[in-house]
Amino acid sequence: MPFNFDISRIRKSINKESLYVLMLSFILLFNASLVCAQKIPGMKESFIGRRVFGFHLLRSPDREDGYALPEIKEDAFWEKASQRQIQLPLLISIFGFLIMAVLSLGLYLDIRILVAKLRKRQILKRRSRHLKINWRISDIFKLAIIFVFLGYIFHIMETNILSSFSKAENLFSFIPFLNTGILDLLLLGFIVYFVRVKYSQGLAALGLKFKDTAKNIALAILSYIAFLPLLILVLLIVVMIAAIFNYQPPQQAIFKLFLQEKRFWFLIYSTTIVVLLGPVVEEVFFRAFAYNALKKRWGVPRAMALTAVVFAALHGTLIGFLPIAALGFLLVYMYEKTGSLIPSITIHILHNGLMVGFLFLGRYLMGFSR
Repeated sequence: MPFNFDISRIRKSINKESLYVLMLSFILLFNASLVCAQKIPGMKESFIGRRVFGFHLLRSPDREDGYALPEIKEDAFWEKASQRQIQLPLLISIFGFLIMAVLSLGLYLDIRILVAKLRKRQILKRRSRHLKINWRISDIFKLAIIFVFLGYIFHIMETNILSSFSKAENLFSFIPFLNTGILDLLLLGFIVYFVRVKYSQGLAALGLKFKDTAKNIALAILSYIAFLPLLILVLLIVVMIAAIFNYQPPQQAIFKLFLQEKRFWFLIYSTTIVVLLGPVVEEVFFRAFAYNALKKRWGVPRAMALTAVVFAALHGTLIGFLPIAALGFLLVYMYEKTGSLIPSITIHILHNGLMVGFLFLGRYLMGFSR
């Protein structure tokens, strides 16, 4: 069958979606300009490089790339907290006991699941049916274009603010995180707009159903506990593979934030973004919006796999790809089986909260070594 290149149809599509075409053009041109600017001598230190592309603002000989943020003084909360005397062996014993208890329960649940599987019993009965949705795969790309476009606009605004107030130490880490929170809320707002206004559907189409909320939360907690042994196994395999190839993963900025940040109020704000707002927005977008559109076109198995892989890839960490993909599969599986977004949100909050808890524990233990 010959391929028909219908130029008139393409022209109509561009005219119909001209706003998205303009935003996509801006994104492509910005990235092309960024690549060119990095190859021009002196561009990084120029006014345009600092104000538009957001190259590093401050220099420091202590870092390999020659740049660093200003040193921030420790606030009164951490000064008082560091003076508290809590016996380290007692803390480690309590934490170790809790971890072993949770993992033991997880292994017990995994054995029960395996036995049920061998006996060909249904592991998790479908609790609620998904409503028919009207949005399409193209709407996923539209939301992605809007989100990335706004991200670049916020980035330009951010670099201008930081360039204008180069001596305001509190702004250097707060404004990027403030922009993250605003962008998350905007993405959530656009999703609601697409569902409620553009397609005239209720939030129940996203799986935001609050019937049997307590049961769904309890089911989510048990599911995550059962998932933890598998997660640890995957992590161990990934670490072993990384050791074989002598791969040293780069330090994640979020880890450095929770381990080194000295302002208590900023840690509270950052924890709220990472543990609460982030999981809600990601679940609404990946599981409720994107997965439903993909499932409508390609069916459950393919949509599950694609959603989990893209979810892991967008986190931008090579060593964490497989663990995050496994988590993504659990999240979409729970959403598909329960018909509600509450279990997925609960699991995501539990997971992020556990990771942040580990970082705070590491920070506390590092305090004893100083």
